[in-house]
Amino acid sequence: MSSITKKKGSISKRWFGWYFIIPGLLFHIFAVSIPSLMSLYLPFTEWNGLNVPKFIGLDNFVEAFQDKVVGIAFINNIKWALFWITIPIIFAFILAYLLVKVKKGQTAYQSIFFSTSIITVTVAGQIWFWLYNPFSGVNHYLEKTGLDFLSIPGLTNPSLALYSVLFADMWKGFGGNVIWLLAAMSQLDKSMEEAAKIDGAGRFRILWYIIIPQLRPTLVIITLLTVLNAFGAFDMVYVMTGGGPAHATETLSTYYYSLSTTGRRAGYASSIALFQMMIAIVLMIVYGVLKKKKGWDV
Repeated sequence: MSSITKKKGSISKRWFGWYFIIPGLLFHIFAVSIPSLMSLYLPFTEWNGLNVPKFIGLDNFVEAFQDKVVGIAFINNIKWALFWITIPIIFAFILAYLLVKVKKGQTAYQSIFFSTSIITVTVAGQIWFWLYNPFSGVNHYLEKTGLDFLSIPGLTNPSLALYSVLFADMWKGFGGNVIWLLAAMSQLDKSMEEAAKIDGAGRFRILWYIIIPQLRPTLVIITLLTVLNAFGAFDMVYVMTGGGPAHATETLSTYYYSLSTTGRRAGYASSIALFQMMIAIVLMIVYGVLKKKKGWDV
């Protein structure tokens, strides 16, 4: 009798832990697992977000490949990625290289450069939207002072609107890269740099052959995260232009957002979102292959 009681007691203790796990597990199933599975099914349906999804096979993907706006948005995402892995990273690298040489007040400079990164996207977007405004922004005051030849096209010129948004996004986000690179530079092996100086190496050679190779892991991970973020670009574009004018600043994220909300085409929007996810998967696979072949340790 006692053995049966002990056995029942051990079983109850074993199941006792599940009472704590079940609430979180149920939340994960209904809030994460089921929506994830639905996101793989909805791209193959015709659905306006309200009625029952109707399975239509690959029709959404065929339409997406024929949709000119999807092409424009995809090119804009590529431009976004190319911009962010060049100008902001180079600018952040130069600032970090100069800051690491500063002995006094380095923390103050770090705070100044990082201050824009803690501003919310909504506030930053509205600041730059006001600056670009032709009726109340910088151009308005330049015209008043007779310096209208210095006016900037801003968001009114479709061919330059994307770069105007990119500049605003760089102003907000490049400070994070500065901190990353500064932290990495602070941990470099100084003995190699000192040995190079003794051998007569100049500053550029030390930078190219000593500092940059040691920073490769940090630069690789910054570049990877930058490209992934570029193909998910949404917030700054949505706040400043909403994808306009004439889809000039449209990205994949803003396009499928507008399709799924005001456009009432949630099924078609899901197919574009799935295409965006596949891009991220391909990028991760390419990175994994290069890491294995090139020995990129991060």
